[in-house]
Amino acid sequence: MPMTESIRIPLYVLVGPLGAGKTTLLMQLLTFWCDASKRVGVLMNEAGAISLDGAHAGGSAAAVWNITEGCVCCDARDGVIEGLAELVGQQRVDVVVLECSGIATIEDVIETVTDPTCLAFVRLEKVIAVIEPSVPHAGRPIGSRYTTLMQYADEVIVNKQDLYSPSERERFRTALIRDRGHARLWQVSQAAVDPVLVLQPQERQPKRRVGNVAFGSTPAHPMVTTIPLTGPLHRGRFAEWFDHLPVGLDRVKGVCRFSGEQELYEIQYASPVTRWVGIVRFLQEPDPALVLIGRNYNPASCHQTLLACLMSA
Repeated sequence: MPMTESIRIPLYVLVGPLGAGKTTLLMQLLTFWCDASKRVGVLMNEAGAISLDGAHAGGSAAAVWNITEGCVCCDARDGVIEGLAELVGQQRVDVVVLECSGIATIEDVIETVTDPTCLAFVRLEKVIAVIEPSVPHAGRPIGSRYTTLMQYADEVIVNKQDLYSPSERERFRTALIRDRGHARLWQVSQAAVDPVLVLQPQERQPKRRVGNVAFGSTPAHPMVTTIPLTGPLHRGRFAEWFDHLPVGLDRVKGVCRFSGEQELYEIQYASPVTRWVGIVRFLQEPDPALVLIGRNYNPASCHQTLLACLMSA
């Protein structure tokens, strides 16, 4: 039976490019809600076959529903409905957060979560976009790739301010103000925003068509390659592989083990600046694997060269 407007669960949607800091923001919001004794359900969408971010959220959320190997704006839409039925109907959560894959298109995500089937469980409370300053090539408009995010989001959090010069930050801010529609703009590092202020209710403007973007269009997604790791990696060979990723590869994430070491390591790469390997602990460990995302790279070559880093190779 459909819920009434007053008892439907609030849904917050986190969107933004690969590696911008959505999961960092999610963990801060989870801490805020948990301190307020809220049961939070997380819908975690990963384009690859593993959910590393879902494992992170599992330590704070009341329940996590992973939607892998697809994007909630198109081929994984059914996972949203299944997840909402579980989180709201079975887990009885007070709040739901959908963290979208970094390749999701915001207008189609909104279309998905405002479908009548979803609205039987939740009400869309707020769309929060997490981005980082873009320093474009000469001749390219600085704000062009973020136009739809500016038009559809309620809050736009420009993260990683510490990685850019004051002039770069100001140029990017000027472009965002021009294109931001009704969104509030935040400029921070490490996604450090005040949850009380960001979650403050705000009147939502009607959705608008932007340029040649139309609801229901098929997104042109980048290639996603999931590479299971059947054993520990040779640290030296992996370091060589990790230091020479192809230019077309935008994102690498996953977990692995190195030969002779018991610890589980998390791998993070977001072009062009983020490159990190560190020990990580989960309540429930995901299977070792790496997910590669990009547009102009050779997935077969990346797969082959990564597997050559296995100790058994």
